[in-house]
Amino acid sequence: MSKLYEIANSYAKLMDSDFDPESIADTLEGMEGELTDKIEQLLAICKNETGYSERLKEEAKSLNERATAINNKVDSLYAYIASSLEVMGMKKIRAGLHQVTLRAPSESVEITDESSLPPQFVEYETIIKADKLAIKHQLKAGIAIPGAQIKLGKPSLIIK
Repeated sequence: MSKLYEIANSYAKLMDSDFDPESIADTLEGMEGELTDKIEQLLAICKNETGYSERLKEEAKSLNERATAINNKVDSLYAYIASSLEVMGMKKIRAGLHQVTLRAPSESVEITDESSLPPQFVEYETIIKADKLAIKHQLKAGIAIPGAQIKLGKPSLIIK
């Protein structure tokens, strides 16, 4: 069986040829059949690969959940060790190969009401973002906008 691009090229060449329409019709019909068979095979491959991709994503999600659970368990064990040392009033302990030190908690600021902060303690962010929809409408209407142009994307397939 031919490759898809070979079928498409042959089809295009035949359409551009000078043969009479009746003799081309049978050949085109055969090529269209071969084309539909090839596309059907490729779509079956796409369907299988998409399913495989979804299974991999599910497995990755499962592995990420397991990793998170393990990290939570480790954090819990660290907290357990820290609270035990705190209860015993110990700041340092040597445990085999490990030297464990209980450090005093660090200070952090908690903002309870951001709107009541004095202006000198507030940072302002300005975000400049192009209004692409408005620009597109203006460009389609024939109005030139410096720094913008219409760009055609790739054609897309709709498979039903």
